[in-house]
Amino acid sequence: MLNDKKDLKVALIGGGMFGGDVVLRSIEDFERCGIAPYLGRIGLDERARELAEVSLRLVAIGTRTAQTAEALCAAYSERIPEAAPAPFHGETPWVDIFEKHEVDILYVATPDHLHYAPTLHALEREAHVMVEKPLTLRLDQADELIELAEKKNLVVGVDMHKRYDPCHRFIFEELAGKIGRPLYARAVLEEPLEVATEIFKWAANSNPFSYVGIHWLDLFTHYLGSEPLSVHAVGQKALLANWDSEGGDRKIDTFDAMQVSVDYRDGLRVYYVNSWINPKEFEGAVNQELELTGTLGKIEFDQQDRGLRATLAGIGSRTYNPHFTANIKRPGSAYPAYDGYGKDSITAITRAAIEVELGLSTAAELEGDYPTASSSRSNIIVIEAAADVASRNHLHIESGQGSPVTAKIGESGYEISDPLS
Repeated sequence: MLNDKKDLKVALIGGGMFGGDVVLRSIEDFERCGIAPYLGRIGLDERARELAEVSLRLVAIGTRTAQTAEALCAAYSERIPEAAPAPFHGETPWVDIFEKHEVDILYVATPDHLHYAPTLHALEREAHVMVEKPLTLRLDQADELIELAEKKNLVVGVDMHKRYDPCHRFIFEELAGKIGRPLYARAVLEEPLEVATEIFKWAANSNPFSYVGIHWLDLFTHYLGSEPLSVHAVGQKALLANWDSEGGDRKIDTFDAMQVSVDYRDGLRVYYVNSWINPKEFEGAVNQELELTGTLGKIEFDQQDRGLRATLAGIGSRTYNPHFTANIKRPGSAYPAYDGYGKDSITAITRAAIEVELGLSTAAELEGDYPTASSSRSNIIVIEAAADVASRNHLHIESGQGSPVTAKIGESGYEISDPLS
């Protein structure tokens, strides 16, 4: 049923590396200009005219500390003088936000293991949700959110921005179909050490594969339709687990790096390599590589080195990726537009939420238009299985017995095979 609601209220939970930057900058553009100007970039501009009059207004920002919430709200109001988001803080700031504000869309950018609670709370109160990846770390939580969203006709989108990298689009939409039957692939994403030791205080509650490997998993399931069949995983604990002996302030009980092999039902095998211990001297923000081999060809992509390099005094040689996010000068304005594939999935999810809220479409009708919660389901099983398998194999390796543990992936979850148990 169509409605004439044109002013949607949104709130943000989380003010860290992504919440306080990429997500908040995207919301700022939506509040300043609406959603319509950003739809053509992602091929969703056919309803741009209908959505042009819709406005979004940020009513609240919730973070763990009062200082962060207040600083983000103040900075936002400075950039958009007519805006006045209210700061909330605490362990569950979303509860207070929904008590005091009407919220149509909640943006969730909390630590990996804390996505479930605010997302569930929002859905129970009829709000759409954009949540950072991964949706959850556990299948049972993911299924509860998916089921509730479907029951209430609400959008839950997951920020899978790697889908929108123009090079990935080209690889999977233009090239992958020309290399014959895919045989094997290698996908690498390695994060800097400061992510696990300084930026994220919660690293011990996750692992590098769950944190960034989920992006590569999404590419193969989304673009190739590959369904996971089995998982083998190993990981190393040498640096972070002994971080207090390396000059750090604590031990961080998580894997430094993980190598995960996934066999898919179509015969494809993908070897995922993830870490979060790259030294600060590494020339790129992250190290990323993708290799895909088929019966008729091979594709290689070095995302870290896209050909843009600068050597600066006092900094050294660095590579840059302005395709992820970039500031675009607005004539006559001190505040630039925010552009890049890092924003694209947020745009796609926001547009879907607007359409459903206005009654232009149902959530089910827009299933293929944005990274849905349901599209993450099989990958949630894989990251949950990989964490379990890697932990078991780690114990076996330490006792000199190798890494024989695997997991079989099914619709209802995973089944461990451990010949040494």
